Amino acid sequence: MQQLYSQFGQLEGVVIELHKELLAVRITNKAATATVFLQGAQLSHYQTPGQPALIWCSDESDYREGTPLRGGIPVCWPWFGDIARNPEAVQQQIPDHEGVSAHGFVRSRLWDVVSVATPDPHTTRLHLQLQLAADQEPLWPSACELNMVISVGETLSLDFSVTNLSDKTVHFASALHSYFGVNAIDDTIVGGLDEHSYIDSLDDWQEKQQHGSLVIDQEVDRIYRGTNHAITIKDAQRRMTINSEGSHSCIVWNPWIEKSKRLSNFADDDYLRMLCIETANAEQDYIQLAANDSHHLKLTISSSTE
Repeated sequence: MQQLYSQFGQLEGVVIELHKELLAVRITNKAATATVFLQGAQLSHYQTPGQPALIWCSDESDYREGTPLRGGIPVCWPWFGDIARNPEAVQQQIPDHEGVSAHGFVRSRLWDVVSVATPDPHTTRLHLQLQLAADQEPLWPSACELNMVISVGETLSLDFSVTNLSDKTVHFASALHSYFGVNAIDDTIVGGLDEHSYIDSLDDWQEKQQHGSLVIDQEVDRIYRGTNHAITIKDAQRRMTINSEGSHSCIVWNPWIEKSKRLSNFADDDYLRMLCIETANAEQDYIQLAANDSHHLKLTISSSTE
């Protein structure tokens, strides 16, 4: 913490914080506030003046080392969800599947702060990095460099990149598992998914078709295909717009009533105030990355009261 403070703590609007066991960088500028944890390069908070927080994080999060926060924007890599449900090419990258957790392992790793920049009074840019050496990570045998660049301003943008430092092609799935804050889930409408096919994980992974806007009135866990365009979330307070690059899939998730009672670090009624729209490379959209190439998964979020 002292080293981080000596490097970046003198920048205007940048504070190095300790939340129980986890280090974080808190950002304040004229356009927004945000908090980013070094564990998992996980943003937990983003808010613009006069508006409720756009990114939701549960008050039940315990901020323990090795445990991802429940909320924010966790980074899922190199597989998404249950590893057994990932494409065969992704599964073959992982030497041992026994007992592995969902969503990969980098969301519980400590990332390094490369830089913090304040190019203007309305923008703060944070660059985090995770180096994976060959044969030193039991769940990933290939050398890779992971970078996360987060830009906090009138909009929030995340650029998650993977560079393959090995001499062979690697295969992976990934997601920016974004938890959005909503005023009330039963008064929330998701646009931009009409006529898209999706995989319904709650109905034996059957393929189905979306017709019209999506409303949430029950547990939802779906992988939508062909989502390389704007998706919107509209509630009584505002409209949020999600744009992505390097992604042709997204996941929509809300645990609803019964599953909420079984989730760790999640209050029984938290489902009423959040909705996950996850920018992803999942299912058929997994990445095949050649030696020395890079892939960028980008997410930009904006909101308006119109």
